[in-house]
Amino acid sequence: MIAWFYGVLLVLGVVLLAVTAVRMLAGGLHTGSGRPGRPSGTGGARQILEKRYAAGELSTEEYQHRSRVLEEGQS
Repeated sequence: MIAWFYGVLLVLGVVLLAVTAVRMLAGGLHTGSGRPGRPSGTGGARQILEKRYAAGELSTEEYQHRSRVLEEGQS
């Protein structure tokens, strides 16, 4: 009976270790809200917008419009 209990604990430990390893390899462990690898709030959106504008993916008009939308969302 005791050996069975320790066997179950061993299996649970291995599963927990595997899940933790996969999560770390997939983007890290985070204790805060939000998705791993992505900043929360509009700061992350602002950085993405600036990177896309710098890469030439957005015109100046699109950049300015989206920037205004982000500013309105903060208030």
